[in-house]
Amino acid sequence: MFTLLLAAAASPAAYAQSRDPADLVITNVTVIDPETRKVIPAQEIVVDDGRILAIRKGTKRATRARSTIDGTGKFAIPGLMDMHVHANLKPLHKSTLALMYANGITGARDMASDCHSEKGIALCIGEMRKAAAAIDAGTLTGPRLLALSTMKIQSAGAPKDPADPRVRFFPQNPEQTAALIPVLLERKPDIIKLGDIIDTASYTLLLDAARANRIEVSGHLPAQLSVRQAAEMGQRSIEHARDLPLDCSTYGAKYRAYFAKPAGDGPRPSPIDRAKQAVETQDAKLCGEQIAAMRHHGTFYVPTHLTRQMDYRASDPAYRADPRMAWIPQQQRQMWDRDLDRFATVTPEQSDVLGKFFRLGLTLTGQAHRAGVKIMAGTDTGDTMVFPGFSLHDELGLLVEAGLSPMDALRAATTVPAEYLRRSKDFGGVSGGKAADILLVDGNPVADIGNTKRIAYVIQNGRVSDRAALDAILAETRVAEATK
Repeated sequence: MFTLLLAAAASPAAYAQSRDPADLVITNVTVIDPETRKVIPAQEIVVDDGRILAIRKGTKRATRARSTIDGTGKFAIPGLMDMHVHANLKPLHKSTLALMYANGITGARDMASDCHSEKGIALCIGEMRKAAAAIDAGTLTGPRLLALSTMKIQSAGAPKDPADPRVRFFPQNPEQTAALIPVLLERKPDIIKLGDIIDTASYTLLLDAARANRIEVSGHLPAQLSVRQAAEMGQRSIEHARDLPLDCSTYGAKYRAYFAKPAGDGPRPSPIDRAKQAVETQDAKLCGEQIAAMRHHGTFYVPTHLTRQMDYRASDPAYRADPRMAWIPQQQRQMWDRDLDRFATVTPEQSDVLGKFFRLGLTLTGQAHRAGVKIMAGTDTGDTMVFPGFSLHDELGLLVEAGLSPMDALRAATTVPAEYLRRSKDFGGVSGGKAADILLVDGNPVADIGNTKRIAYVIQNGRVSDRAALDAILAETRVAEATK
């Protein structure tokens, strides 16, 4: 194990009666509680049996404890949550989880948690559940896996051989979707993950089945449906900052109409054409309607701005020479290079369009936030140029650039995810009764969101990793020099 495991202790109630030492006390620390938006200096945090037993004024005398951390000059924030990760690739599974933990991520929503075949490269959902249990038990290093999804369900990309058993996960019509639904439900996912291409009747079947089984449909939008329509129909979260910019434009309806026809009409719109038209035909009234539907129906938004940043920076040598490449295995780097090379072939004018589309996405995230849409921080970890763990801090910076305050950006990685997970009693703040998932950082992230990177301690379920332990994780997972 990478972490230092603290000895188990009595329950909080037993502790209160027996006055036995608590597991851990953090003294003289400034508590930042995003749930209440309060910043409270000179506090003592008492942790016992994996939960926060109490928080009270404390600068000198500490409650008796088996372990004590001097929090002088430090800030306590909730452990961060990345709400869009991919951690089920077998060769990368353990290193991805460990890197997230080393960067202060103590909870995650995995948006590709199952396999098409047990013989493939991806872990199946049963194996992911075993990983989640090992993390909870402290025998595997990583964030709590708080929600697991199906593989992406869509019509596009089906194997060409109709006898291939994977074909059933690529339904081409409502009849095939109806046959697939029991297979998905038997695997007991938390989320049915949706891709871009699926007919509206199949989409409705998936939504109805999810509601009946108290799970959800989240992910991409069917290409023929707008953000407003998906929100009204009941999709719980929408990922990636590409649909909202499109549907805030007059071009959006034309784009959706193309995919509403059985075989499309004329050449398929290219991503660059879509971006160009979206940027040039923004309509404030349309945009207000899309955002209002998200707010009214409680649709969560996970913009993963980093993925759109890659689109326009692919040809930038400095971008491609990111020193964090040292944690990316060679095989993965080769896949990333192919993706980068594909975008690097665009002309300077096209790159400018993609840059404007990225910045439009930031602007609309800020607008959605101000209108009351619930924004969650997610990275699409595993995608090109999204570095496990490290990149969540980049995404928080982009949320601030989008117009969220540092406190609201922090809430997007703590309080809002806890609400989404319906686990606010356990996560999302630093207060008595919550799970003891806490970061101690050497700078105030409410003054500068970049201070979330300055991690001194990660505490997960009461287990403590200091800076030396975190550095050991980084050393163990490093696979190469920073540059080729």
